Amino acid sequence: MEKRISLFEVFNNNIVTRNSMSSFFEDLNSLENTKIVLDFENISFISRSCADEYLKQRRASKKKIVEVNMSENVCEMFKLVNRQYQKEGVKFLVDVIPRSKSCSLVFV
Repeated sequence: MEKRISLFEVFNNNIVTRNSMSSFFEDLNSLENTKIVLDFENISFISRSCADEYLKQRRASKKKIVEVNMSENVCEMFKLVNRQYQKEGVKFLVDVIPRSKSCSLVFV
C-alpha cells in the first residue's frame, strides 16, 4: 500500500534542522505502508545537514521511498552532499538523476 506525504505540510517551505529530519523518519518508519511517495512540491530549501541526514535515514529505512517534485535548489543540495561523500571516500553514494523539472535519488 502506498502513502503520499507532502513535505510542505510537514516542514513548510524550508527544511533546516537535522533533528526535524530524524524525527520525520522515525514517524515515517512507523507507518504500516511499505511504499512512501515524498512530495517536495513547494520546498524551496533544504540545509546541507538536513540533506545529509535525509540520505542517511533514507538509506537505513526499509521502506520503498520515491521522491517527486524536487526543486532545482533541493536537487543541487543533494548533489553537493554527494560530492562531499565522494571527496571523503565514503562508499555511501547516491546518484541525483535529473528529470523534467525535478530529480530522483538512486542509491548506488
